[in-house]
Amino acid sequence: MSFLTIERLTKTYDQIVAVGGISLDIEQGEFISLLGPSGCGKTTTLQMIAGFVEVTSGRIVLEGRDLAEVPPAKRGLGMVFQSYALFPHMTVAQNVGFGLEMRKVGRAERDRKVAAALQLVGLSAMADRYPRRMSGGQQQRVALARALVIEPSLLLLDEPLSNLDAKLRDEMQGELRDIQERTGLTTILVTHDQSEAMALSDRVVVMNRGVIEQVGPPEAAYQTPSSHFVASFLGRTNTLDGVRAGETVTVRDQRWTVAGEGTGAGAAGPIVVAVRPERVSFGAGGLRGVVRKRVFQGSQWFFDVESEAGQVFVLAPNGSGALPATGETVGLVWSAEDMRVLARDEAAPR
Repeated sequence: MSFLTIERLTKTYDQIVAVGGISLDIEQGEFISLLGPSGCGKTTTLQMIAGFVEVTSGRIVLEGRDLAEVPPAKRGLGMVFQSYALFPHMTVAQNVGFGLEMRKVGRAERDRKVAAALQLVGLSAMADRYPRRMSGGQQQRVALARALVIEPSLLLLDEPLSNLDAKLRDEMQGELRDIQERTGLTTILVTHDQSEAMALSDRVVVMNRGVIEQVGPPEAAYQTPSSHFVASFLGRTNTLDGVRAGETVTVRDQRWTVAGEGTGAGAAGPIVVAVRPERVSFGAGGLRGVVRKRVFQGSQWFFDVESEAGQVFVLAPNGSGALPATGETVGLVWSAEDMRVLARDEAAPR
């Protein structure tokens, strides 16, 4: 049995389905991200696991124990909120030790555990400081230490980095993953940030309209999306109308042999080709187009090309040779291995 099992979990509000019967197995020590846009059900799922939202139907089983009748305070879970939720009148040490105090842990042991938790997050020197005198990143570390100090069986993170600026968010991602690996703590992160989910997770769970669209390692979900939604949500992607006949896929006058590739495999007729911008190159022949915009992004150039099959985005590494100018006519090429073939109904936006 898996460490955490979610079986046909459902939450409805009147006639509105927030979470529509999802199932998921999570192994001990995994870092899982629930990823999706606002309203997809990811936060509601996390809150049902935590016990803050009542389950309409389905089961949540943690280490063989059904959590249905277990109140939130008895589930032994650590939770870090987007807002940090620190007590402003308490010092860092008092904030971190609050949960232990509520559990009637003795003073000596409480002090020892608080000191260990603060050392883990690099805040030993700030034990007597108040939250108002700390940066956002430091406050987030306090919130993390408070969740870790009770030695939870499962750590739940509800968009914990969304209030930080870009540079600090990148730094905290690395620290968060490092702490999770050192503790071996099973962790579930809720986020709408694709890069954050891919940087931190062992597996991503892509959600849309209350259901799971795809589960897998970040690189697999990105490189081989199972639907148009996953392809478009996990980074920018090009989607072009085409036709399939046997093993041949055609977009305008360009043809590729795909041999069973993609979720649209085997279906004859209209399809959609999905290809990432970094997989598209400029070359002789290929799909014809005109460069409408080019933008320097430091390590790469971004191109917006109006092609005969529709708008195509291209990412080219900086220093990769001569690149076309705005207004220049170009050929767009990519290999069959670099594209996904989706059935037309799968490609329709949901």
